[in-house]
Amino acid sequence: MTRHRFRGTIALSQQDIWIGLDCGYLHTSACAIDQDGVIIAQEKCETTTASVCAFLGRFPRESLRLIAVEAGVATHVIRDLLAAGYPVKLYEVYKAQRFLAVRRQKTDTNDAIGLAELGRVGRSLGAAVHLKSLECQNLRTKLISRQSLVRIRVRLDAMVITIVRMHGGKLKRRVARGALSKDVEEQLDLLRRDGVDVDADVRPLVAVAEAIDDQIRSLDKRFAELAQTHPVCRRLMTVPGVGPKTALMFYSAIDDVSRFKHARSVGPYLGLTPSVYQSGVKSRQGGISKKGCTATRTLLVSAATVLLVSVKKPSALKAWGDALRARIGISKARVALARKLAIVLIKVWQSGSDFDPRLHAASP
Repeated sequence: MTRHRFRGTIALSQQDIWIGLDCGYLHTSACAIDQDGVIIAQEKCETTTASVCAFLGRFPRESLRLIAVEAGVATHVIRDLLAAGYPVKLYEVYKAQRFLAVRRQKTDTNDAIGLAELGRVGRSLGAAVHLKSLECQNLRTKLISRQSLVRIRVRLDAMVITIVRMHGGKLKRRVARGALSKDVEEQLDLLRRDGVDVDADVRPLVAVAEAIDDQIRSLDKRFAELAQTHPVCRRLMTVPGVGPKTALMFYSAIDDVSRFKHARSVGPYLGLTPSVYQSGVKSRQGGISKKGCTATRTLLVSAATVLLVSVKKPSALKAWGDALRARIGISKARVALARKLAIVLIKVWQSGSDFDPRLHAASP
């Protein structure tokens, strides 16, 4: 399935060309424009490397200034294009959509035109996205899958507790493997004595919850082994409060540490710096922006909480966090310490050495 249309009779070898690719799971709408924004060619093709390259092959390679693509779909095609030397740039979905929303009608064709325009005029928007390596992409998939399993298990636990409590039963908080099943059996026996039979409602939920719990424990074991054998993650875990999952998630989020010329840039990248609104004479600073990877930010805040509450070994980093906690309270201090942890992790990664408890005491 390929439809294409050329406009004009411009000598392509004498002009700059920008390409927009609106990639879908099955088909891709492509558009080429010149330096004046005039549409040179449009095409709808299959979302395969061969089909996309066939469209790009219509233009001299030296004329292609930028190929703009919205992040999130067809990463396998994007990897192939980058490997082939094409000037591909990924744009953040949220910011790209706001740019594309200027057009009255949202169609794949209009989106392809808009992406080409975004590549031509949007150099200063700061909406570019780094395409992660296949290693980091696969690692993040496993880590996010674990988070999904945890959320499902929590919901199942809540359903079981609700059913039992609705009939007057009580359940203890789980503290060990198999504790939910043991407590539920005790409560079901007590409920049966009172003439209430909810076995058919509760037992399947408990079985699924226990199976998910086993899978989570298995993943945690694999993550611990992987982090210990990974040279970068093992080094990151020398920072107090940072465990295997935090180290792996941070590594997969950053991927290429050379992207950060200054360590302090990692804070805004992960959404851990305050948002700012300024208009005319009005200027105010809000909470953290929460841009970037939510999962990485959440684990960093958890690591900061562990450092403030549980870690006893003294270090300049902990002393900095404790002083901040005494001044502004633990809620704000753990967020600020999470930003500090991100900076420290970048520095440890860049230095190639383990964490030194005497250093990293400077303010973020």
